[in-house]
Amino acid sequence: MDRGILGIGVCTLDVLTKVSSFPEDESVEEADSSELMGGGPVATALAAASKLGSPTTMLDTLGDGWQSEFIINELKSIGVSCDEIIIEDGAKASLASVLIRKSDGARAIRFVRSTAKALSDNAITKEIISQHKIIHCNGRHLNACLKAASKCKAVNGERFMSFDGGAGRYRKELLPLMKVIDIAIVAKDFASKLSGQNDLNSKLWSCMKEAFPKAGILGITDGIKGSWFLNEDGTTFHQPAYSVPLTVDTTGCGDVYHGAFLNGILRNLSVEESAKMASAAGALNAMKMGGRGNLVNHDRLNLFLEKAKEIESKP
Repeated sequence: MDRGILGIGVCTLDVLTKVSSFPEDESVEEADSSELMGGGPVATALAAASKLGSPTTMLDTLGDGWQSEFIINELKSIGVSCDEIIIEDGAKASLASVLIRKSDGARAIRFVRSTAKALSDNAITKEIISQHKIIHCNGRHLNACLKAASKCKAVNGERFMSFDGGAGRYRKELLPLMKVIDIAIVAKDFASKLSGQNDLNSKLWSCMKEAFPKAGILGITDGIKGSWFLNEDGTTFHQPAYSVPLTVDTTGCGDVYHGAFLNGILRNLSVEESAKMASAAGALNAMKMGGRGNLVNHDRLNLFLEKAKEIESKP
């Protein structure tokens, strides 16, 4: 039986601290509040999809300390299967320090990489691929991602490779993976660095199509400016972002967007319908602190969309 979405990526433990200002030099300031929460682009996308009803499974290598235990327990509580996560004795999970500016929800992030070994491509089997419809990744554990793409061809039924190209994450090493992606949604920063274009013009989309030749779904996100998708006839459609009463923290909003979008695709919704859901879920997530601070189910999402106001924007 299909288990929905398989995520290949790195789970983190986020230390979230709300502050009045970002430090420019040595200083001491009392923070407004602080909390611990699991993070990581792929893991948070799975959490959002799981909250919306999608069966999800996480693949990563974690350690045997309390940080890894916290990460796994939180994912399980949201409904994400962690049975395939590999535990490495003595290793430590990735830790991210996230400063959140109280005035506008902007973030400053510093992180320490996990000491666990990269996920072995031996963890990617025909059996685990056959149990999932969508394999979602962002290029971490690159060899395992490439192995997953090759295994998709070896199983019965259609399987889709999904890619999250986050802001600040473009690198040439990802190009072979990008060639085998079916669903590609990247941040504008990623698309700009890939194409050398600052505007969403025809040359940028042409570079995107060349980089993702297999992608039947090709999109670009740009925060409160919304998201754009390339149609088969070469035109694009724009999904506006939605306004919320108060923006507390923008951490994880893009990851939640991905999770909600893939939930829509898994439910056989159109790209337009999936993008609308994703935009709403991402907006709602900004109302509380943390990448998973305000994950919503379908009832809350639909209730929001009944009265949601679009933010007017241009590319």
